[in-house]
Amino acid sequence: MGENLEGARADADAHVWASADEDLGEVSLVMTDSGEIKTVMVRKPSSSQACIIDWINFTVLEDTFFKTARQTLVTDDQIIEEASRQFEKIFGFGITGKRDRGMYFYRESWVLGDGMGFVCFGGQRSTMLVNLSGQGCQNAVGGWEKRLFDFLTTVAVRPSISRIDLAHDDIDGRYLSVDWAYDQYEQGGYTHKAGGRPPNIERVGNWTRPTGKGRTLTIGLRSSSKYLRVYEKGRKEGDKSSPWCRCEVEFKNTNTVIPFDVLLNPTDFFAAAYPCFAHFVHVDTPKRMAVKAKTAQITVDACIEVTKHQFGKYIRVFRELWGDKEALDLICNETEDYWPKRMKPLTSNATSGPVPVHKQAPARVPSFLQFITAVPSFGLNGENGFV
Repeated sequence: MGENLEGARADADAHVWASADEDLGEVSLVMTDSGEIKTVMVRKPSSSQACIIDWINFTVLEDTFFKTARQTLVTDDQIIEEASRQFEKIFGFGITGKRDRGMYFYRESWVLGDGMGFVCFGGQRSTMLVNLSGQGCQNAVGGWEKRLFDFLTTVAVRPSISRIDLAHDDIDGRYLSVDWAYDQYEQGGYTHKAGGRPPNIERVGNWTRPTGKGRTLTIGLRSSSKYLRVYEKGRKEGDKSSPWCRCEVEFKNTNTVIPFDVLLNPTDFFAAAYPCFAHFVHVDTPKRMAVKAKTAQITVDACIEVTKHQFGKYIRVFRELWGDKEALDLICNETEDYWPKRMKPLTSNATSGPVPVHKQAPARVPSFLQFITAVPSFGLNGENGFV
């Protein structure tokens, strides 16, 4: 493959590799089914648990759900219901409602859980894309990484991970900061080879006179297969004096194959991302629940401060006029979905939120289609299946 890359495909692929703007170090090359040459994510064995998965996008063929349902699913609603049933087994929450528009170039999209991510379906070669956001990763039932690995490797038809974010937190700010991250750039800490081309760098926020709103350092290009964000997480959440800093690497399958093993051993791939990560990959990152508890503490304190600043005077007058109970009854929101968007992550878990679609009223199948029960060899859109 090395000869092909230098020879026949050199001119065709030159623009791809020149635009990557990233040094991947020692890599292995593979050829995909479509004939593309891609690198495989680098792995460096580690004994610690230095990161958590904070975001994942993956795709599977719709045939996956014919397989799990053990019958032909005729309508899109039936496929979505079966997908919801499977995702509830994996994450603890299923698909809860349809959105009014598509996303990620898919024709339609649905909400996963109580705003834990999205499911996209329709118009993309019979594939389904699942997006589990940072909130979804945080609130999924423990062990979801192993269950998803098992699903993708033993059940799913033609699965692929298109994006995964790995994050390391230093809640006390003992060794990780945006200033440390910038110093590492000056020292070549993001370049694997001596004298190699340094990646793109950007500083976001007020670095000259910090305002407490938080600063961010990014390494690489957002369009690249690897993109680093180091930011003041605590200040972003609302605590202007918090030392909490997060280091987050976003991997995409633009020019890289993301192996399923990253779900079981994320630290091995995180450790190999940049040379400077050797400074802290041997330190265990806080457990997911510790991160959630810290986020909750900062969020509640910030919400109290905002309420006190904007409405404190009104509330105090209402107490004097009507007393505590009547005043609260007057000003409380009466809608069912009364939790503010900012505070929803504090209570969201696998058992809360809207009812998933597979537990709602079943989708109606036209009577003239109910005779179809056999599973076609290659799905509804396959050459040997129903057209």
